[in-house]
Amino acid sequence: MLQLIKTLNNNIVLAKNEKNEEIVVFGTGIGFNRKKGELVDMKQVTKVFKSEPNSPAEVLLENISSDLLVTTEKIIQLGENRLKKKLSPSILFSLADHIRFAIERSESNLENDNPLQWEIPHLYFSEYEVGKEALTIITNELQIQLPMMEASFIALHFVNAQVDGQTMGETIQITQLTKNIVKIIQSLFGITLDKTTLNYSRFTTHLRYFIARQESADQLEVAMDTSLKEVIQERYMKSYACGLLIKEMLKREFHWIITEDELVYLVVHIERLIKENK
Repeated sequence: MLQLIKTLNNNIVLAKNEKNEEIVVFGTGIGFNRKKGELVDMKQVTKVFKSEPNSPAEVLLENISSDLLVTTEKIIQLGENRLKKKLSPSILFSLADHIRFAIERSESNLENDNPLQWEIPHLYFSEYEVGKEALTIITNELQIQLPMMEASFIALHFVNAQVDGQTMGETIQITQLTKNIVKIIQSLFGITLDKTTLNYSRFTTHLRYFIARQESADQLEVAMDTSLKEVIQERYMKSYACGLLIKEMLKREFHWIITEDELVYLVVHIERLIKENK
């Protein structure tokens, strides 16, 4: 059961759910001729977005127009279709807020410097492609052309939305670490990794969760059989050596203690990546 708080336009309403959480609800005609306190017709609901805890949706939406919300939802829909990933329900708020600031910066001829903007297309190829398409949607819907560097920022929002509870600061740190780990692999094997492949995408996804686990001191839920670990260590000796280099770098720079299970899973991903690039 959803109770209407505020109509944002004919197709978007602010409502509260059974837990008294504020949510943004999309649906054709869902806000037409509706009044505060009425129940939302669930048959009209097509999409629901919820803000992070302790961040009321109504406050987050104060400076965001309904046109921008519609545009942002179209971009999110594009991202879900392209990436085929479940995204955090809070992405509507963070992405809409980012686009609003990007428009203000563009209109004031201010640049938003991102030291990772040249790395993001290589580290997160699929998300960057979504970011580029998002710029086209913004141009078509809002009649403003944002600089191409914004594709990298938008890509980071889609990276961030794939890991529950992760902040943008953590996403940026993970991106920097991923860049450093890729450098170690390329240097040791003397290759340039193809950043457009499915295996590379899987590898960066594994790194994302691997690093997130180290940051939160979580452990892998599944332990690997000891005999299998030994086989992997013997069969993939160079990839294992690469994994040890990465392990030592993380211990030196962050004081993280990488378990043997984590190391072996990382080695398997490295080996798969290297085989593809031979």
